[in-house]
Amino acid sequence: GRDSHGLVFTPNDVRAIRTLGKRSDILEVLGRSVCPSIHGHEVIKKALALQLLSGVEKNLANGTHLRGDINILMVGDPSTAKSQLLRSA
Repeated sequence: GRDSHGLVFTPNDVRAIRTLGKRSDILEVLGRSVCPSIHGHEVIKKALALQLLSGVEKNLANGTHLRGDINILMVGDPSTAKSQLLRSA
């Protein structure tokens, strides 16, 4: 994964992120931003965007720990941009 430590967000950055987060089509916007040079594969791009954002880690009252990791299995024919999509994410 990419190291996100040391990122500094300006107040304008935070405002822009919050504005994007309120959009009803945010998943489509994020999906289109994943490897835009590869056409098609909209569902896979959305899945990769969700994986990059990850889920929410939870500790339940009974002591169970649920990791927030989202895992995907990508299977397909040769030469269908699987490696390029994964590298870009």
